Amino acid sequence: MISAILNGNAGLIPAFLVLALPLGAWAWALAARRGLPRWSIALLAVALAGESTATLYPTGLGGTQDSSCAWGSALDFTLNGEPGRLNLLMYAPIGLLAVLAFGRPAVVAVGVLALAGVTETVQGLLPFLGRACDGGDLAANALGGLAGVVLGCAVRLVQRRRMRLGGRELAFGSAMAVALGAPVLTLQFMVLEPTAATGMSGATGPQRELAYGDAELLFGPGARVVAVQHELLGPGTNQLVVTLDRQGFVLDWPSGLLRAVDGGFLPAETESGPATDQQAREAADRFLAQWAAGRVAPGEPKFDPHGGVGGRRRFTYPAPGGPVHVDVDRTDRVVDFRQD
Repeated sequence: MISAILNGNAGLIPAFLVLALPLGAWAWALAARRGLPRWSIALLAVALAGESTATLYPTGLGGTQDSSCAWGSALDFTLNGEPGRLNLLMYAPIGLLAVLAFGRPAVVAVGVLALAGVTETVQGLLPFLGRACDGGDLAANALGGLAGVVLGCAVRLVQRRRMRLGGRELAFGSAMAVALGAPVLTLQFMVLEPTAATGMSGATGPQRELAYGDAELLFGPGARVVAVQHELLGPGTNQLVVTLDRQGFVLDWPSGLLRAVDGGFLPAETESGPATDQQAREAADRFLAQWAAGRVAPGEPKFDPHGGVGGRRRFTYPAPGGPVHVDVDRTDRVVDFRQD
């Protein structure tokens, strides 16, 4: 939801100021009349203005006109990406300031959960905003808001300020949860179409370790990895996309199975080099024995002396699910591997 900020949408800041300044001033005056903490109330109003602007300000025409919501991405997948972490940080001040202002953590906890649910539902119902309803965003928002509630409770305890934690408060919070949650759930299940979550995220430590190790095995010691990204293609379908200076490769996660080697950025070959076609074939066979054992059907591969990336030798092997292509350069090095 916060990708618009990352993309530098020029209209966000003016829209935020137009909403935050009068809302903050009104909240300050209201707090003064009601005897509430003015700074906490005013800053809470500004934080809510920021949340509304960041999540509901139109970013353009939008990519789809379908009312849908994507589910299936794990929380760790969401938080490994910068947008997910920003979502978490956006909601934490709301929970913190609301607890400092009202001293009602149970009600505030329900409130931030409801705000996260309503926001994602509205984004799904209004696709022309250019936003998307996403379960991963919802989880990150909820976690951030609840973390803010916990932090607010800690601050009030340090300040020795009273909080409402009795049975009546919990009962009121439960009733509030039902009242706010029922319409959100109704819209989610009856109006919005559930879809499988997809997307890219940053890689974890174990994922980067696997990527660096395979890069050295594929391209030799000193292979410089530029980026490692975790790609979610659907429920239970995860891949690592590894980018080097001029090449890249794709691994299944967590199995580590090699799916593709991309040599599309390598310069074209102007001559065949010293290696013979038979030596190139042997190099392709060794590569498949190491990286794709059992995935290629028995039989002779089809050979094209200049059919590979940059005019390199290409060997096409029969395989279940589609033919496998292996491109070998003039030094008997496999530079491209993929399955149709």
